[in-house]
Amino acid sequence: MTNSDLEKILNSECDAPTMEVKLYNTLSRKKETFKPITPGRVGMYICGPTVYGSPHLGHVRTIVAYDALKEFFKAYKGWDVLHVQNITDVGHIVGDVDEGEDKMEKAARARQIHPMELADTYIKEFWDGFDGLKCSRPNISPRATGHIVEMQDWCKVLMEKGYAYEVDGDIYFDVAKFKDYGKLSKVDRERLMEGVKIEANPKKRNPADFALWKRADPTHIMQWTSPWGKGYPGWHIECSVMSSKYLGTPFDIHGGARELSFPHHENEIAQSEAYSGKKAVNYWVHTGILTVNGEKMGKSKGNFIIVSDLLKKFSPEQLRWFILSNHYGSSIDFTESTISASGKGLERINNFLFTLNNAVPSKGRDEKISTLLKKLRTNFESHLHDDFNTPRAVSEVYTFVTKANQYLAEGKIGEKDRTEIVSEFKKIDSMFKSFQFESKKSSTTNKDSEVEVLIAQRNEARARKDWNESDRIRKLMKEKGIELLDQKDGSTVVKYA
Repeated sequence: MTNSDLEKILNSECDAPTMEVKLYNTLSRKKETFKPITPGRVGMYICGPTVYGSPHLGHVRTIVAYDALKEFFKAYKGWDVLHVQNITDVGHIVGDVDEGEDKMEKAARARQIHPMELADTYIKEFWDGFDGLKCSRPNISPRATGHIVEMQDWCKVLMEKGYAYEVDGDIYFDVAKFKDYGKLSKVDRERLMEGVKIEANPKKRNPADFALWKRADPTHIMQWTSPWGKGYPGWHIECSVMSSKYLGTPFDIHGGARELSFPHHENEIAQSEAYSGKKAVNYWVHTGILTVNGEKMGKSKGNFIIVSDLLKKFSPEQLRWFILSNHYGSSIDFTESTISASGKGLERINNFLFTLNNAVPSKGRDEKISTLLKKLRTNFESHLHDDFNTPRAVSEVYTFVTKANQYLAEGKIGEKDRTEIVSEFKKIDSMFKSFQFESKKSSTTNKDSEVEVLIAQRNEARARKDWNESDRIRKLMKEKGIELLDQKDGSTVVKYA
């Protein structure tokens, strides 16, 4: 567990949930009451992919977390959300530094195709993965290459204000001129200025200065005419230009993975606030780190998982439930055992919904059901309002299902109760997008003779307490797409996949 994880947990333990929305702001290192700049409307910018390769598991964690947050704002607050998520198709240097090869150019050269052909290939893959994970697409998805003129304009303004300087066609942001540099990531400004951990570049006034515009050598395919010669933009200025263009300055939420806080988001703050003279963003909201079997994901380690392969092995519902069963800001370790365990929990909820829909309702209403549902609604919403604490919200769903299953077995849930429960679960599922509400109608009097025989054999095995045989028959039927749900009254409900 990282210090940041511990800090968030301590904040969560100390603060009592309220119905005001609170979000952990990386800038202040604490939870703050979230108030949109425009009442009823949230402006949200999420750093999108650099499209030089297939979308991977790390992208899944990030896009699902922000998709759920967006749906929470809509379903539980009634707010409109203007969601902007960029596409980086130029300027992102290998290693996230200023010197070296553009990731797009390097990958395109390896495949012997034009960088824009490469970009189109992986943009399609990204949106296919987005759709496959049941995420609603951004309202606006700008490409960096479509905003070159604006980036050049920003460079000119920053140079006029004394925050940037030009050397041999390269333009650098002068970190020494921005006194608050480091306020987001809490990096040691003085050590950066001395060049610690930064390779020396004689063109720069300070080792920590970063590129706004780069001069292109003749072999660089993607280059544009500028007042400083042929060149291309730096990675950081792209997000500043696109976020402010579509959301204004300041805007509500800037999101992205935690590893982007430095240098990318730190540099965004510096150039954006230097350019406008105003605060750039009100709330910086970062998702936590994802590992695979305890290790950072990487192709060299053999644990690099792309979205298309992931969706062949797990359903989007399983993946979303697993991701949202963890706090968006915490670290997640992806293993087959953890996702399997999460999937079993989801299956328990879906089995409850199936049994609820197929049970014969009781006459009248039991006040205990209304009280239980009210408690679910109140506690669930309180946890979501408290820094979008989905794992605690999920625990409330499990608690409700356990108790409601008892009432089902006792025949205490009436038609009106059932309608209200289903309605509440559909609202919950507007964020999780994981529940199964429609299943084939079933009963133990199904005319399929094979099913009837197997059910009878299993009942006999259970009667003589031959649990191995009972489990064998259950597994066999599950392979046929048939699930047996044993009820407390001794009956068995048959569920068809």
